[in-house]
Amino acid sequence: MVSEYTYSPHVDFFIDRVDRDNGYEMPSFHIHHKYEIYYEIEGTRRYFIEDAAYIVNAGSVVLIGENQIHKTASVADTPSSRIVMNFSGEYLDSLAEIFPDVDFFSFLNEEHNHLLCNLSVKQQNQIQGVLQQLILLQEEVTPESDAMRKMMLATLLLTLKSLCRIQQEQGGENGRVSNQIVDQIQGYIAEHYAEKLTLTGIASQFYISPYYLSRLFKRAINLSLIEYINGVRIKAAQNLIEKSNESVSEVAEKTGFMTTAHFRRVFKDATGLSPQQYRQYYKRVNK
Repeated sequence: MVSEYTYSPHVDFFIDRVDRDNGYEMPSFHIHHKYEIYYEIEGTRRYFIEDAAYIVNAGSVVLIGENQIHKTASVADTPSSRIVMNFSGEYLDSLAEIFPDVDFFSFLNEEHNHLLCNLSVKQQNQIQGVLQQLILLQEEVTPESDAMRKMMLATLLLTLKSLCRIQQEQGGENGRVSNQIVDQIQGYIAEHYAEKLTLTGIASQFYISPYYLSRLFKRAINLSLIEYINGVRIKAAQNLIEKSNESVSEVAEKTGFMTTAHFRRVFKDATGLSPQQYRQYYKRVNK
């Protein structure tokens, strides 16, 4: 039986490979204070990141920065294979101290670097080879294996950073899926997420039918309208939890959730932690 990827918020480094015989859609979006590297070995996926969706073909790399909403889905009911890795910035603290002038991470947060595509076969093999070695090293717990993991990860990050720069110089990635109406609706939600939002209400704002809006949104960005709204609200809630001492019920009310129970469930589905656990974890890692 194929194991499903589960984000593990309590570890600083995690890597996993999954091979599937048919289509698969993540049950909910993820958002976390970790970086993520996703490599498509076989198949084609639709990947939602922040406000955009991308078509990810075999041999492409998806780069996700800290605290960025993301979710994948199948394009068709066909086999696929992928490697996903997430890690904290703190994981490479020891190397960052040795090389204080080297920026290992900021390129991962940049929107134009979300999809690294059009790689040569040699580049694809190089990236996949490093990821496979990191998978083999994950279960080893010696100081030597830990040093190897960190050095290999740092080398991979610098390689990906260089490839992103080359891609931009050559005109940028070309896998983004865009729709003007959806872009406008996303802007509307960003301004009104704390209010009561409904499919019918938003559709009337843009003079389209609720049915058309629902289909359009799902097709364009791989999330239902309510999933997208919840994602915007969860990001706002994270910010409040991190920067204030407001209660969970106050945070839920200020970010547009109708009940605290619903807020708790959506927050845990997205982050892997309850709001209280998230506050404790965030304070611990930022001491």
